[in-house]
Amino acid sequence: MALPELLSRLRLAPLHHHLRRSLSAVAPPPHEPPPPHPAPPPQPASNKHKLFVAAWAGLSWSADERSLTDAFSSFGTVTEDGARGRCSTKRLPGPGRPGSAQPRELFDRMPVRDVVAFSAAIYRNARAGSFDEAVGLFVGMVRAGVCPNSFTLVSASLAAAGLGDAVLTECIHGWVVKLRLDSNPFVRTALLDSYAKCGCPIKARALFGEMRDPGIVTWNAMISGLVHNDLFEEAVLVFKRLLHSLGPIDNVVTMISTAQACAGCGDVGLCGTAHAYAVKMGLDLDVSVTNSILGMYLSFVSLEIGREIFRKVPVNNVVSWTMMMGFLLEKGHAGEVICMFVKMRSNGIVPDMVSMVGLVQACALMGDGSRGKLVHNQIVIRGFSRELPVVNSLITMYSKCKDLSSARKLFDGRRDKSLVSWTAMVAACVENGDVLEGLDLFAKMRHGGLFAIDYVTLVTLLLACYVIAKFDLCVQLHGYSYKSGLSLYRPVLNTLMAVYGKCGYVALAQKLFDEMICRDTVSWNTMILSFGINGQGEEAITLFNEMEKSSEGRDSVTYLNTLLACSHSGLVDDGLIIFRRMINDKGINPCQEHIGCIVDMLARAGRLDEAAGVASLTDNKLGLNAWKALMGGGHLHSDMKFTNVAAEKVLTVESFDYGHVLLLSNTYASLGKFSAAESVRSCYTKQIAKKTLGLSSI
Repeated sequence: MALPELLSRLRLAPLHHHLRRSLSAVAPPPHEPPPPHPAPPPQPASNKHKLFVAAWAGLSWSADERSLTDAFSSFGTVTEDGARGRCSTKRLPGPGRPGSAQPRELFDRMPVRDVVAFSAAIYRNARAGSFDEAVGLFVGMVRAGVCPNSFTLVSASLAAAGLGDAVLTECIHGWVVKLRLDSNPFVRTALLDSYAKCGCPIKARALFGEMRDPGIVTWNAMISGLVHNDLFEEAVLVFKRLLHSLGPIDNVVTMISTAQACAGCGDVGLCGTAHAYAVKMGLDLDVSVTNSILGMYLSFVSLEIGREIFRKVPVNNVVSWTMMMGFLLEKGHAGEVICMFVKMRSNGIVPDMVSMVGLVQACALMGDGSRGKLVHNQIVIRGFSRELPVVNSLITMYSKCKDLSSARKLFDGRRDKSLVSWTAMVAACVENGDVLEGLDLFAKMRHGGLFAIDYVTLVTLLLACYVIAKFDLCVQLHGYSYKSGLSLYRPVLNTLMAVYGKCGYVALAQKLFDEMICRDTVSWNTMILSFGINGQGEEAITLFNEMEKSSEGRDSVTYLNTLLACSHSGLVDDGLIIFRRMINDKGINPCQEHIGCIVDMLARAGRLDEAAGVASLTDNKLGLNAWKALMGGGHLHSDMKFTNVAAEKVLTVESFDYGHVLLLSNTYASLGKFSAAESVRSCYTKQIAKKTLGLSSI
C-alpha cells in the first residue's frame, strides 16, 4: 500500500479545529510497581494418553518440520506399543532400591555421633539444597553438646546463605569468634559469602577488608557477592584491585563473575575490555567463560551482536545453544529457535530439559500444534515428561494451539501441581473461551487451600473478568489486591483499569490511573482505550496529547486506541490528523487494525466513498478488517451498494463468521428485500457449522 496515496485520500478539516482541541488538554498524576513474569511447565508420562504418540503417517511436514524430525531421529520414536531407540525403562541400581538405607537413616542409626558425623551430614544436606535440614542438624548438634569445628561452621554458613538468613549468619559468626576461628581463611570466606548472599554486602566488605592476604577464592567470593547485590561497579573495582594485588589472573570463576559485573554496568566498551582480557589469558577456551561472555553481550538486547558473538565463540555446549534460543524467544523469533535446535542436534549436542522447554515455547509462539506434539513426543522419550516445568510449558503450548483437551489431560494427570500449573490451566480456559470453567478451576484451588495466589494468577483472573465483563468479581479481586499487597504490581493495576473500562466504569479506571506512582506505555494505552470504548473521545485525545509530554513513548497501540476513540465519538478529522502524524512524524507503518479503524471512522460518519477508497488501496493481507468496517458502515447507512462491494470481499475468505452473514442479511431486510435476506442466510448457513454463542451474565 502506498502511504502517500493513502494519506492523499483522507479529507481533513481546517487545522485550527484540531489545534483548538489540542490546546485544551489537561494532565493527570502517577502510580508505581515492577514485576517479573513467570510462567512455564510440568507433566506426567502415561501410555493411555494418545497425545504422547506422534502420528507420523498422514502428516505433511514442511521443510522445517522434516529438519526437526531429523534432529529427533537419533532419539527413537514412541509408539502405542512402547518405546525403542534410546528410551529405556530399566531402573538403575542405587539408594532408591528396597533394602538400601538413605544417608539420613544411617546417621539416625549411629549410636554415637561426633563432630565428624554431624559435619558430614550438615555439609551433605547443604550441598544438596536441603538447607532447612542442614540447619536443623546444626541446631541439634549444639543442643547435644557437640562443639562445632571449622568444617562444621563452613557447612552451616552454606546453609545460611542458601536460606538467605542474615540472623543465622550472625549466630554462626558468633560461634566463629567464640571458638577463635576468625583468622581461618576458609571460615572467613564462607562467612563473607553468606553475608553477601543474605543481602548484607557491607558486612561482607568489612570482613574482606580485615583480611591481610586474601586468596583467590576470597576475592572471587567478594566479587560474586557484590554482583549478587547488584553492586556492579563496586565488583569491577574489586576486580581491578585483584589484578593490582596478584597480577594477571587466569581463574575461570573470577572471569565469570567479572563478566556478570560488566554486563550489569551496561557499558559495551567495558564488556569488550573484559572479553579481550579473557582472550588474552586463554580463558575463552573454557566453555563456562564463553557462556558468561555470550550472556554478557546478550544482556544488551542486540540481536546482531548476539548472533555475531555466538558464531565466533571457539567452544560451546548445550548451555550456549539454550541461551541463544532463549534470547531469540524473547525477541519473538520462534522459527529461528527451531532452526537453532536443528543445528544444535546436527553438531551432536544432546538437548537438556531447558532446551526442550524453549522448543515448546517456540511452538506455542507460532501456534503450531502439530510440531508441538512432535516435540512432546521427544520430551517423553528423553524422560523429561515428569518434570513440572516441562508439563507447565506443555499446558501453555497446547492452550496457544487451541487444543484445550490436551492441555486438560496433562493438567488432570499431574498430582503435584504447582501454582504455575493452576495458573497455566486457568489461563488456557480463558484464552480458549471457556471462562466459567477457568473460574471454576480457580475456585477449586482456593477451596483446597493449596496456594496463595501471586500477581500473575491475579492478572489471569482479571482477564477472565474482562472477557465476560464481570464487574462484581473484579471489585472483589481489586479488594484482594490491596489486602495481599499485589496492587503494587503495575500489570495488576493496568488490568484492573482495562476491566473497569470494559464494564463502563471509566471514573474508577481514571481514579486508578491518577493514583499510579509509576506508569508505563501499557497504562496510558489502557486508559485511552477505556475512554474510547465508552464514547469519551475528547478525553482520549487529551490524554493522548498529555502522553506526548510524559517520558513514555507512544507506540502503534497508542495510535490504534486513539483512532478507535475518535471513531466511536465521531471525531473524524481529529482521527485523520493523528493518523497522518503516526505515519509522517513517527514513521509507524499502519497495520490492518489501523486501516480498519480509519475505514470504520469514515464509514460511521457517512463518508462511504472515502472509506471505500482507503479500503481499495489495501491488499488482501491488510484489507480484511477494512472491508468488514465498510460492510458495517454500509449497513449503518442502509447503503446497499457499498455493503455488497464489501460483502464480496469478506465472504470469499474462509475466516468470516456468522455475524457477517447476519449483517448482509439485515441490510437487505432493512431495505425491504426479505427474500434476498432469507436467501443469504440459507446460502451461507450451510457453510458454517454453528453460530458463535454469546454469554450473558444474568
